[in-house]
Amino acid sequence: MGTTIHWLAVLVAGVSGFAVGGLWYGPLFLKPWLRAEGKTKEQMGGGHPAMVFGLAFLLNLFSAFILDHVFGTYGNPALAPSLLVAFGVALGFVIPAYGVNYLFAGRKLALFLIDAGYWLVTYLVMGVVLVLLS
Repeated sequence: MGTTIHWLAVLVAGVSGFAVGGLWYGPLFLKPWLRAEGKTKEQMGGGHPAMVFGLAFLLNLFSAFILDHVFGTYGNPALAPSLLVAFGVALGFVIPAYGVNYLFAGRKLALFLIDAGYWLVTYLVMGVVLVLLS
C-alpha cells in the first residue's frame, strides 16, 4: 500500500525550498557565508550556473517529494504535527549528516550553522506548503 503524492503541492514546495535558498544565500547570509567559506563572490562557482541551479532545484523537488511521502505515511497530519515531522527530518537526518561531513572536512562552525539553518527553514517551509496545498 502506498501513499498519495500531491504533485502540485510537491512542485510548489520544491520551488519554495529553492526560493528560501535564494533569500538565505543572498541578502540574508551571503556575506557571513562567504566569510566562513573564506572566499569572495568572484571566487565562488562550481560549474555552469544553469546546471548548478537546475540540479539544486531538482534536489529540492526530490526533498519535497519525500517529505510529502513521509506526511502520507502519517495519514497527512494537520499543520502542527506536520511541522514537527519536517523539523524532525531536518534536525534528525539532514543536519547531523552535514555535521559529520563538516567535522571531517574541518569546516568552520559558522558555515555549518548557516547551512544547517537553511535546511531547517527549508524543510519547515516545504512542510507548510505541502499541508496547505494537499
